[in-house]
Parts: sequence; C-alpha cells; structure tokens
Amino acid sequence: MSIAYAIWAGVGTALTAVIGILYWKEQLNLYNGLGIVLIIIGVALLNLKGTTH
Repeated sequence: MSIAYAIWAGVGTALTAVIGILYWKEQLNLYNGLGIVLIIIGVALLNLKGTTH
C-alpha cells in the first residue's frame, strides 16, 4: 500500500508541475527541473526495494 501511495503521489506531483509548465507557461528553471527529477528517482527507488511482508 505504501508503494502504491508513493507512486500516485509522485506521479501526481510531477504531472501537476509539467501541466503548469506546458499549459500555464510557468517557467522551468533548475530547481523545478531538479525537483521533478528527484520525485521520479524517489519513486523508482521505492519500486526497486520490492514488496516485503
């Protein structure tokens, strides 16, 4: 459950940022780009851990 929540939270946050950049023409700078990349890396790391019971 925690991995699924992390994935949806990360994807939702990253997509919201990307939509803001594309639709509302918000400026993409180093910090915004780095934040989106770190979200994606965090979700990938959670998935690499796998499921443990």
